[in-house]
Amino acid sequence: MINAARGPTLVELWGGWSIVLPASHYQRNEDGSWSAWGADWAVDIHIIETSGNSQGEPVSAEDFLAQTETIRGARISGNGWTGTTETLIENDGSRDVYRLAGRLGAKNTLMSCWVSYVRNEQENFAQQLLNAVIHRGNGRLD
Repeated sequence: MINAARGPTLVELWGGWSIVLPASHYQRNEDGSWSAWGADWAVDIHIIETSGNSQGEPVSAEDFLAQTETIRGARISGNGWTGTTETLIENDGSRDVYRLAGRLGAKNTLMSCWVSYVRNEQENFAQQLLNAVIHRGNGRLD
C-alpha cells in the first residue's frame, strides 16, 4: 500500500529504525525492502537484524559494519547509529543519477540506505534525508 507524507513525518520502519520524511510517498515493497520518493528523488532501504553472534553475544555497530562493509566512504554517525557513506554517479540512459549510499549500523542491526537524486545540487538534501534516520536500541520508538 502506498502512503503519503504531507510534510515532515516520522515513519516507523522495523528493527528499531525510523526516518523523518519530507512531503513524499512511501511503501513497504514485496521483497521486504522499503522505499520513499518525491518528484526528483527516491530512497531505498534494506534492514538486516540478528539475535547476536555465534556465541549469542550482541553484535556492535562497528563489528556489523566491519563484517559487511563494502562502502569505503566517509564515516558518519547519527541518532543511535554509526556508519559510512559514499556518493556514486551512474548513468541512467540520457542522464546521470547520483546515489548517496549509506550503510548504518546499530546493535544487532544494519540498514542499507540509498538516496537517489538527479541534480548534483541535491547532495545536501540527500545527506539531510540520511541524517533523518533514527535508531532506538530497544527495537521500538518510545
